[in-house]
Amino acid sequence: MFRKIASIFLPLLLPLPFAFADEPAEGETKPRAGHSHEGEAFNEGPRQFATIIPGTGDVHFPILSSWPDAQAFFDQGIGQLHGFWFFEAERTFRHIAAQDPDCAMAYWGMAMANWENAKRATEFIAKAVALKEKAGDAGKMWIDAQSAYLTSTEKDAKVKKRQLIRDLEKIVHAYPDDLEAKAFLACRIWQFGREGLPITSHESVDALIQQVFAKAPMHPAHHYRIHLWDEEKAERALDSAAKLAQTAPAIAHMWHMPGHIYSRLKRYDDSAWHQEASARVDHQRMFEQRILPDQIHNYAHNSEWLIRNLAFLGSGTKAVALSKSLLSNPRHPALNMPEKGNTSANYGRQRLIESLENFELWDEAISLSQTSYLDEGSNDSDKRQRLRLLGIAWFEKGDLAKLRDISVTVSNQRAAAEAEHELAQKTAREKAEEAKKNEKEVTQAVANAGKAPGEKVKQIKELQSDLDAYVAILEDRTDDARSALKDVKRSKPALARLHLRLGQQEEALRLSKEAVDGGKNQTLPLAARVEILHRCGQTDAAREAFSELKALSATVDLATPPFHRLSEIALEFGEQPDWRLPVVVRDDVGERPDLATLGPFDWTPPLAPDFSLPDGSGQPLGLGHYRGKPVVVLFYLGHGCLHCVEQLNAFAPKYGDFLKSGIEMIAVSSDLPEELKQSQEAYSEEGSFPFPLVADPTLDVFKAYRAHDDFENTPLHGTFLLDGEGHVLWQDIGPEPFSNPDFLIQEAKRLLQIHGHKA
Repeated sequence: MFRKIASIFLPLLLPLPFAFADEPAEGETKPRAGHSHEGEAFNEGPRQFATIIPGTGDVHFPILSSWPDAQAFFDQGIGQLHGFWFFEAERTFRHIAAQDPDCAMAYWGMAMANWENAKRATEFIAKAVALKEKAGDAGKMWIDAQSAYLTSTEKDAKVKKRQLIRDLEKIVHAYPDDLEAKAFLACRIWQFGREGLPITSHESVDALIQQVFAKAPMHPAHHYRIHLWDEEKAERALDSAAKLAQTAPAIAHMWHMPGHIYSRLKRYDDSAWHQEASARVDHQRMFEQRILPDQIHNYAHNSEWLIRNLAFLGSGTKAVALSKSLLSNPRHPALNMPEKGNTSANYGRQRLIESLENFELWDEAISLSQTSYLDEGSNDSDKRQRLRLLGIAWFEKGDLAKLRDISVTVSNQRAAAEAEHELAQKTAREKAEEAKKNEKEVTQAVANAGKAPGEKVKQIKELQSDLDAYVAILEDRTDDARSALKDVKRSKPALARLHLRLGQQEEALRLSKEAVDGGKNQTLPLAARVEILHRCGQTDAAREAFSELKALSATVDLATPPFHRLSEIALEFGEQPDWRLPVVVRDDVGERPDLATLGPFDWTPPLAPDFSLPDGSGQPLGLGHYRGKPVVVLFYLGHGCLHCVEQLNAFAPKYGDFLKSGIEMIAVSSDLPEELKQSQEAYSEEGSFPFPLVADPTLDVFKAYRAHDDFENTPLHGTFLLDGEGHVLWQDIGPEPFSNPDFLIQEAKRLLQIHGHKA
């Protein structure tokens, strides 16, 4: 009914001269509605004002500006740069530019905040260059250095990098008391060291940083010192690891970085503490600012690393809980999808499968496979990993019938993959021969075509081989099982237990020792070693290994099978049922607050601002009308916005699908109420738009939902999913409207089910 909305509605609704009001007329450069008037670079960054945030670093970088508060904000931005909090740093610098458009260093700051986005950085530095005469002598040097680097035509990257280092050294020479010049110089030397320009002396860079600490012992340059020694000699940075979080406690990344040093030194408890602190600070920021988890730099990586460390510590229940927490985060096509690396969805699935297997939680694995946590997955690799886990689970539970079912499924996949491989090679050969290629070229074309499907066949064969081994064990075909076990892909502790099951004590002992030797201070290999030594009759060695395990036992989860199986052994060794030692905090870790004071352990959906706005008839309508029901709220930029019309045109035909899923819908417009009435009459043949439209001409609700560019005082497109209690489970805000209702329906069902509000 509504598929021709745009063609029917727009000509009726708009006077011809103003049709498609968001599109510039010929010869004009007016941006589309929702887009920045400052240029393309400003569309991607923050669009709301900054505030002063306590705890971003005690730093000072003098600038010139007509705005009295500029210096305080600029110092905050510098601290955020030191903490790699780039999005917020850009917000801070842009806030200065909004108050003082002639502040050249504000644009320099925005360029610095886009260190890994050269295109945007170049646009920002161009504005700084245009204003640099107002920046003062020092400011000119900073702007020129960054501009020369970003606009250089030098093809040799090393030459460009050396020149920037020289330019920063010139600033240090001209202003020897400038701590920020020395800090940024140290940062660039380290960064370029990772990018192919070797650090010739770590000691000299450390000495440079120590010059900063001599005058400012708690300067956030401790961040760069950790990076400097992380892969070189981690113990050199223990002092910085103890101090860094205190230098800028508002920045989650500064809580994360000490974990690098502690992980290198196998101090997994200290590393996990800092990573959890980082996650909690991030979660608190997400809640306060109502932003999606994967919008925050390094968040997913920090969390997945925390899960790995929890596994090393034996904290199985917590590792699974955090994996599920990552999978509970909102997904977004541009931010967080399972098929994309470095996202909550991708890491969450990987770590959940690993945690369930490592802690032998077979019943939970089978149960979760019936939920969205462990669905079939979005690609072949996900499907194989899920089948592999289920195959192991049914094997460990001794269910031969279910194991055979998994094996049949994999066998069918193998046949399909082999056919795909054969067809790809055949097609490639035919095309090459038709093109009169010589034999060598034909052979190469066939090989290239078969590479990807061939790798798929290989991986399926490996999985099939593992399943065959498990079937042989359950069928008591010992010789076949022993032979097949040689190629099974499992952790060494798991393989050691399998070999012991088949009576191969020597191999079990060898593998369990290798696992312990290769996993210093890790509890799971030690638990397996204790069990295997004890079952092999080597009681004294088992007692010694148990003592090593007990020393690491503070956070071991005794309810999980790898540790629960040690209960009787512990009693035999004279231990209490709870044989764990208390948590001991080392004396070299600095000040540590209660973790709960930093923020929640999981992402917590924030509460949406309430509103009541007039519809086309002037009657009030708001969130209270939908209390108890999930609702999608669309913010659109009036009837004159072509892209908004396209969005409404996309959502209107799907309204029935949303209703079938128990989800209501309302659209908030920047129009006046009387303009809404015109819209409703013109949108459909029946004279009634399928879901309510309400008016917010003052933009108060737009602002409350942050669907607003504070810097340019203009509304932004916004799409929000609220649960029945008014919590924001999903959102999209930006210069373009979200126009994929099918994705949102599926994601809404997933989120509402996970967060306890079934659609």
